[in-house]
Amino acid sequence: MQRIYIAVLALVAASFGLMAPASAQQDADRGVPVEFYACHWQDGKDMGDLDRVIKKFNKWADQRDSGYGAWLLTPQFHDDVDFDIGWLGSWPDANDFGRLQDAWVNEGTEISAAFDEVVDCSGRHQMATSAVVNAPDGPPQNGVVMFSECAMNDGVNPVDALATHRKMGQTMRDMGSKAMAWLFYPALGVSNENLDYWSVVAFNSYTDMGAAMEMWTNGGGWEKAAVLMAGVSTCTSTTVYDARLVRAGEQR
Repeated sequence: MQRIYIAVLALVAASFGLMAPASAQQDADRGVPVEFYACHWQDGKDMGDLDRVIKKFNKWADQRDSGYGAWLLTPQFHDDVDFDIGWLGSWPDANDFGRLQDAWVNEGTEISAAFDEVVDCSGRHQMATSAVVNAPDGPPQNGVVMFSECAMNDGVNPVDALATHRKMGQTMRDMGSKAMAWLFYPALGVSNENLDYWSVVAFNSYTDMGAAMEMWTNGGGWEKAAVLMAGVSTCTSTTVYDARLVRAGEQR
C-alpha cells in the first residue's frame, strides 16, 4: 500500500498543475538558466539578517543592469531535506548569466562575504536549464512550489517528456488548474545519475494548490494522467516549499 501511495503522489506532482495555454507561453521552447543554493543558517542568524543582505545584493545587481530574479525556498512538506533555506535564481538568458557571474567573481567579494556571515551555502550549488510548461507573463510572486525528481523511460527523450507534460497540463487546465510549471534539466553540479529532470509546479497560494489536488484526486485527473504519462517517465521524491520572491527578474 505504501508503494502505491508514493506512486500516486509522484504522479500528482508531475502532472496535476502542468498547463500550457498558448497566450501565456512566452518563448516556450527557449532554455533559461537557473541556479540553486542549499543553505544553512549561521549561528544566531535569521531571516531579518538575510533580508538586509539581500537588499544590498539587489542594489549591487541593479547597478550591473542584470535581469536576474531570485526566490527564497523554505521547506514545508518533505522527508529528508538537508538544508534550512534554499536560494533559487534565474537569468533571462545565458548571456546575462555569464556577464553577471563574471561580475560576481571579480566584483562581488564584499556582498559574498555578507551572505557568508548569515548563511552557509557552500554545500550545494547546482545549475539547470528551465523549459516552460506553463508560466505567467511576469516572474512568479510569493506562493508555494513543488519539486519532483523524474527519470525518463527507455526510448523517451526530453522533447517527448516535455510534450507529454504539456498535454497533461492542458487537460488539467481544462479542469480549472491555476498552476505554473516548468521542467528543469540538470546542467552543472548535479551528480544524481537517476535524475533526468525536475518537474517544478508552482501556485500563488495553498488554496490554488488544494483546488488542483481536489481536481486530481476526486475529479478524474489521476486517471487521465495514468493514460497520458504511461511509459514516459516516473517522478518521485516530491518536496513542497514556501516560496518568497526577493528579486524580480525580467524576461527577454
